[in-house]
Amino acid sequence: MPAGADGEPAGADRSDPLHPLLLQKAATSFSGDTQVHSAFLVDAHDHAFFTVSNRVHGRQYQVKRAASCLLLPEPGDRVLVSGDAAGGLYIIAVLEQGAGGRATLHVDGELALSADALTLKANSRLAMEADAFSLKAGSGDVDTVDWAIKSHRYTLASVELDVMALTSKYTGDQRESYYQSVTETTGRSARYVTGTDTVKAVNLDYAADFIARLSGNTTLINGETLIKADGKQILVG
Repeated sequence: MPAGADGEPAGADRSDPLHPLLLQKAATSFSGDTQVHSAFLVDAHDHAFFTVSNRVHGRQYQVKRAASCLLLPEPGDRVLVSGDAAGGLYIIAVLEQGAGGRATLHVDGELALSADALTLKANSRLAMEADAFSLKAGSGDVDTVDWAIKSHRYTLASVELDVMALTSKYTGDQRESYYQSVTETTGRSARYVTGTDTVKAVNLDYAADFIARLSGNTTLINGETLIKADGKQILVG
């Protein structure tokens, strides 16, 4: 009778009542130069070892995952086990996943990917999660319809910064700016302050080409040393 990928007869009933009895058996011991190179079913795994079984031959082993097998086997997966008593048994490949739709690539320690060009593409979503994130490049570009950054603390440092937008809006409870020099050019400017607007400067110079207006319910102009009003006409009252 032809055999399946895991060494059991093709079309074998996976609901065989003997299967639970096999899983209760201790792992099969092997010795000498016995070579193992066949498909097994992953029953369970912990941090270091995987329990694999072949129901047809009544074998069950405790094996490790080979360093080259990046796909993490899960219970229910069919895997290829190879090795001997001297070198140990290792899962060298995942032949078939028991539960499709999700795969995990896992390595112990650090993983470095190196290539002349590297592309990551996801049809629906690309997510990255880490305790710390670092990105270093000679130049970079982000092109997206919507872009949102949420952070408890955000620091941006640059020798030169250019911001261009058709509409710019800043909202917050408090804003502080410190500049050595500020130059602004605008077609129209309007500011509304619900409280008190205070300006303190060593020298204050306001100039208007046509009309300069200062009005208030009570208007106070105080010059500690001198108050001067100069014009071709001075109207009071």
